[in-house]
Amino acid sequence: MSISNQIPKEVDIVVAGGGTTGIVVASRLAKADPTLSILILEHGPDVRDNPQIVNPALFITNILPGSKTATFYTAEPSEYLNGRQVVVPIGGCLGGGSSINFLVYVRPQEIDFDDWMTEGWSGKEMITFFKKFENFQNADPQVDPSIHGYGGELSISAGSNAQDGFQQDFFQACEAIGIDQVADVQDFKTSNAVGKWCSWVDKNDGLRQNVPHGFLYPILDANNTGLQVATEVKVGRIIFEKETNRAYGVEYFSGKSSEPQVVHARKQVILAAGALGSPQILERSGVGSSGLLSQLNIPLVSDLPGVGSDYQDHNLVLYTYKSAATEEQTIDGLLSGRFSLENAFKQKLTTPERYILGWNGLDCFGKLRPSEEQIKSFAPSFKELYDRDFRDRPERPMMLLATIAGYLGDHSTVKSGQYFTCIPYTAYPYSRGSIHIKSTSPFDAPEFNPGYLSDPADVEQMLYGYKLQREIARRLSHYRGPLESTHPKFPSGSKASYEYVDNLSAEKGFLVPIEYTPEDGDVIRDYIRQSVETTWHSMSTCAMKTRENGGVVDERLNVYGVEGLKVVDLSICPENVAANTYSTALAIGEKAATLVAEDLGITL
Repeated sequence: MSISNQIPKEVDIVVAGGGTTGIVVASRLAKADPTLSILILEHGPDVRDNPQIVNPALFITNILPGSKTATFYTAEPSEYLNGRQVVVPIGGCLGGGSSINFLVYVRPQEIDFDDWMTEGWSGKEMITFFKKFENFQNADPQVDPSIHGYGGELSISAGSNAQDGFQQDFFQACEAIGIDQVADVQDFKTSNAVGKWCSWVDKNDGLRQNVPHGFLYPILDANNTGLQVATEVKVGRIIFEKETNRAYGVEYFSGKSSEPQVVHARKQVILAAGALGSPQILERSGVGSSGLLSQLNIPLVSDLPGVGSDYQDHNLVLYTYKSAATEEQTIDGLLSGRFSLENAFKQKLTTPERYILGWNGLDCFGKLRPSEEQIKSFAPSFKELYDRDFRDRPERPMMLLATIAGYLGDHSTVKSGQYFTCIPYTAYPYSRGSIHIKSTSPFDAPEFNPGYLSDPADVEQMLYGYKLQREIARRLSHYRGPLESTHPKFPSGSKASYEYVDNLSAEKGFLVPIEYTPEDGDVIRDYIRQSVETTWHSMSTCAMKTRENGGVVDERLNVYGVEGLKVVDLSICPENVAANTYSTALAIGEKAATLVAEDLGITL
């Protein structure tokens, strides 16, 4: 049908949330049965052909302060972060995170789903859904083609400016400290290895592969009369029948000053507002902790204390270094304005074989585990956790490592030049947080406590990540020292200082690991608490567990205690995954579409 704010009074299915999973579910159902009337309600704007969205090299502009395509959640001050208030951006436009993420292609481990211990969600069962949406364009003959998908809606490639020389440099540096290179880190099993990194970029046109362009717009352009999208509307709550607790409608607002309206759903309400949005909508609807709802005078529909609890994310720190690269080999020229956007578009037209706009600067990736020597340096308390959770599970990485050819901060504050950034982030953080409403208004900010580093084990993991990335960085041929503002400051005379290490002879510097004293370790820990940020991977606030264990939805994504309502986004993940979460969100969307179709008697 169309994108229109002429919202009907009644449809078959209402999808609250036009992000990754909501669009996948709605599009699959609309394609399978064009007679279904389906309405997607999205709080952000449409982004069709928006240059800021579709051009991969501009990804960082979408999460900068003032962005019109992101929604920013400001957390409460945290004692674990030296009193800081972190800000977590999420997708604030049609397509959600798929439209503003870093475009990196990362799949979880097969065992991640096995650990969910939920019928129908095992690793082997989920792999089928991961292959369904993929159009894998990597022609490397060493990659096993049987584990990837071809002909799906979303393309995966190396982008338009992959730096082969830098990749080989990185792999050699990793090999020097005992980390192997493999052809495909994204095979659901590989751990403790590095490899070339593909992105959600089509190799033919160099454009971002988000769900609106891959799934939604083709259906709308084909004049499917059943699917409608309303943008820039705010969902207030789900409306339930009093006697049966069946969801039959969704309340929404066209603006802060507007009166609430209701659209009725004849067959199904699908909640896909994300890990930060879905729990708030449930609580405003009377689904959540009875204690909280009573305080806010919200009539109780279903007492589910797990709503808004067990918030998870991955955590990262960005460590930037000076580089001897040329301007064509990083994204610094574009991000700093030295290479204008106008010239970037001209470059794409004049040299289509290599141009910067179709590249995100992320060419190398690793899923990593510590060596026995590194384990010896762990704090005793974390060593016990490692022995319990990792030692006998070789397919479980402890740290993920990204490298980006550029500096992602404010270029006006640094010397003009080229940079590269190492980004270690936790695969399975132990810390947990929460998000809960403070009023009945959807326009009021919630109480958001992400819980970053509340478990000291995560600090120890990130301490390992810091040391690991530094050993790799200083072995790169284009390394020219740290960008000091993005690194810890060691005390005078420390053998861990950059000045001391960088002045060592090549032989000593490359063959002898950096020496850290306990005092140096404390300096790094404090820097981590001062600098750790979101990895934009919010999840687990409406977990798929048994109701007795704090679950919110069952294995078919039905919300406990009500009828006609499913939650279909990353909030349902009961445990974390060792991956950036776009692929996982897509797979959850595919699985959810199958479940809804089965309930409706439709064959996808």
